[in-house]
Amino acid sequence: MIHCYEVVINSNKGGIMLLHRVLSGSMIWLLVLALGGFPSAEGASERTLRGTVESNGIGLARYEVSLYARFVGSPEETRVLGRATTGPAGKFDIDYHLPRGLPSSQQPLLFVRAKSGQAMLASVIGQAPVDGPVVVNERTTVATGFAFAQFVDGWAIEGNRVGMLNAVRMAANMVRPRTGTVADVLRLPPNGLETTALSTFNSLANIVAYCIATHFGCHDLFDATTLPGEPRPSNVLQAVANIAKYPWLNVTRLFELSFERPFYAPALAPNQPPDAWTLFLKFTGSFSSEQNADNLVNGPGAFAIDEDGFLWVSNNYIPEPPFTPACAGNRLLKYYPWGESFPGSPYFGGGLSGSGWGITLAPDGRVWVGNFGFTPPPFTGCPPPPANSVSVFLPNGKAISGDAGFTAGISAPQGTMSDREGNIWIANCAADSVTVYPKGRENAAMEIPIPPPANSTTPMKPFGIAIDDEGNSWVTGSRNSTLAVIGPDGKVIEVIPPVGPGGRTVLSRPMGNASDSRGNIWVSNSDFMDVPCPNTPTPDLGPAKSPSIALFLRHPGREPHVGAAFTGGGLTIPWGIAVDGNDTVWVANFGFPFSTQPPDPDWPAPNRISHFCGVDISKCPPTKREVGKAISPDGTGYTSDALIRITAVAIDPSGNVWLANNWKRFPILNIVNPGGNSLAVMVGAAAPVKTPLIGTPRPVDRRRDERRGDHDD
Repeated sequence: MIHCYEVVINSNKGGIMLLHRVLSGSMIWLLVLALGGFPSAEGASERTLRGTVESNGIGLARYEVSLYARFVGSPEETRVLGRATTGPAGKFDIDYHLPRGLPSSQQPLLFVRAKSGQAMLASVIGQAPVDGPVVVNERTTVATGFAFAQFVDGWAIEGNRVGMLNAVRMAANMVRPRTGTVADVLRLPPNGLETTALSTFNSLANIVAYCIATHFGCHDLFDATTLPGEPRPSNVLQAVANIAKYPWLNVTRLFELSFERPFYAPALAPNQPPDAWTLFLKFTGSFSSEQNADNLVNGPGAFAIDEDGFLWVSNNYIPEPPFTPACAGNRLLKYYPWGESFPGSPYFGGGLSGSGWGITLAPDGRVWVGNFGFTPPPFTGCPPPPANSVSVFLPNGKAISGDAGFTAGISAPQGTMSDREGNIWIANCAADSVTVYPKGRENAAMEIPIPPPANSTTPMKPFGIAIDDEGNSWVTGSRNSTLAVIGPDGKVIEVIPPVGPGGRTVLSRPMGNASDSRGNIWVSNSDFMDVPCPNTPTPDLGPAKSPSIALFLRHPGREPHVGAAFTGGGLTIPWGIAVDGNDTVWVANFGFPFSTQPPDPDWPAPNRISHFCGVDISKCPPTKREVGKAISPDGTGYTSDALIRITAVAIDPSGNVWLANNWKRFPILNIVNPGGNSLAVMVGAAAPVKTPLIGTPRPVDRRRDERRGDHDD
């Protein structure tokens, strides 16, 4: 006889805590639905939830099904709304009702869980009130295990309100809650059969199916998802979440398990082993990957993510078909946190002109965009665009910077960053200077020249900007391989040369940079780029043979870490760089040099994301706990055919890794329409970050609901 004790605990800190003690062992599939607002339940009558518990489309009888609701508000609580037992075909009915007078601000999280002996299943059910039908199956578990990966901890699912709510819609990108079938975003282009995401997803579902079919399958799954020296997963959801968080772990063994119960197709074939178990979704703004003048985006440059997880994206070029000249872009893009285009986007005006890598959100919610003036080679016939302004938009997308933008002190701006005081820092790529707009005031603009290092005449070409914990601005010199440090008062504190102590090269054509939570600065060394400011027929490109990332320790020393520069992790022309809530480091790779093909010309994924352990090694996975140690595989990084040349990476409150598919794969430089037409997201792989990113990154305390007044400051 199996004895099972279940306790539902209200932590009163923004999460669900489910503790189970099953003397004979157990499996759990737990799928959580965080709801958006719903109409008042005043006078609501009793409802009946109808659904099916199934595996491989076959109903499972004698499963005990429980319907839970997690109410977010005051007071917070988790309630069991009802229970039932499945019939011979796996069907169940649960009568339930919500409290009367429930305001729309109290947004509950609902989930269904089904169990029978050792097996436990669950599924998304939809927005309350729901009558069904709903389905519980393998695919729903994979969708939730990835979308909620950063919120799963043993039997508990808890996290920040914004991240949890958005994770629901990310899960819905993969599975339809009413049918348990693949959702359109995953099923259709630009995903579907055009990338390996669908096949990977179905292979993961097959791994879970093996676990449900036999006790040995669960034993094998739990073994394969156990981190070295760490406790074994206690349930299926934790095992799936571990795959999302540690995609490098036991890749081959999990691949073998995917063929034990190959119920779902299309799936990865025996000759398609993954280099890591990642799920990348691609977004173009429509169910198409075709590039044409109707596209939403052409050359996404960089991200700014607001407090609700919405993405603001800079855009290099006007959308055009392939081989048609694409002139400087004139639009600003906004997306929902799950990748859907926001109504009213794109936004125009404000002086937008080929915006590049500069975009930031100020504390007042305004969006600042640097207008680099991107344009393809002169023979395309595109008129020379203005390249001397920043544009400013209100949170509703209205431009407030006039037809020409704000021009004071601006020259081919790239990195654009707000500090926590609302000062806007802008890297002038063509002027070897940085301009600051105090409190965002153009009429008080101050341009700060950055002196070259001793005995150097090479232009600096300022590119990236990061703000440390004391408000200092760190600016990369993309051409002269330097790193300038400027104090909050606008005085240049230091210009760090490329060669560090002992003759070590620590800076080599650096692009992006980012601060960790303590004020240490990470820098991506492209060893290649010559930013076109100005655009020249023959740029002086570097060899691209020594890609790396550097680490400079926080004040007062600002010296490079003794182990820098760090290599491996799949680095290939590193560009954008971001630090997550665990202070680990994510790097966007621009790919291979223009003049060469990848090592294998037939390799379908020339680009990848790289991941490294940060300064706080206690937050890195076991066996990876060393400053600067690569977490992603050295030979490949995390590759995907959903990626091209990526320039930017950003982490959201759900723990998703967003990537800008900026340039095509072409191995030549002078092409007339180089821009990519998509964004991509690596689902659930990073520790969530509080957004917007202003100053040093702040992890989201998953026990707190920061939207209700609990802040890290």
